[in-house]
Amino acid sequence: MIHSTVLNNWFAMAQDDAVEIDPTDINHEAISNMWRFSPTEEETPQITAEDLAVFIGQLIAARSIALQGEEMLFYCWHDAQCRQLRFSLVSRAHGRLPFRCELRETQDLALIAERVVNGDWHNAHVMQAPPEEEDEQEQVPFILPVFVVPVP
Repeated sequence: MIHSTVLNNWFAMAQDDAVEIDPTDINHEAISNMWRFSPTEEETPQITAEDLAVFIGQLIAARSIALQGEEMLFYCWHDAQCRQLRFSLVSRAHGRLPFRCELRETQDLALIAERVVNGDWHNAHVMQAPPEEEDEQEQVPFILPVFVVPVP
């Protein structure tokens, strides 16, 4: 059960949204099926990582029911630049997700929920010190954690 009015409202908006199925064009499918969520400053204190994980789980269940007979992948990630939780669906026939960066796929929903809520939304006003100058150290490649699960 979700305790947050914000998340309940988001669920009501997203649960029955139409799903575009286009096994020939992964980008069209991904963009057409994408949802983005980011709370206002007033809404942020109402959201916990636990409730966000329940919210995503309920979305997966709703999509699984709606997509009976279709082989899709539900995936979600934290877009840190936009401060958003994003999710989408693509056909499993593509055999991949539509990202051009290195991914770390996980089925640990808590990892994404923690990253979004406690690593970003609840820390929006924390000012970080500027990074120290690097001594020609090798840059660590960016790896995007993405929660992914087959539906239905």
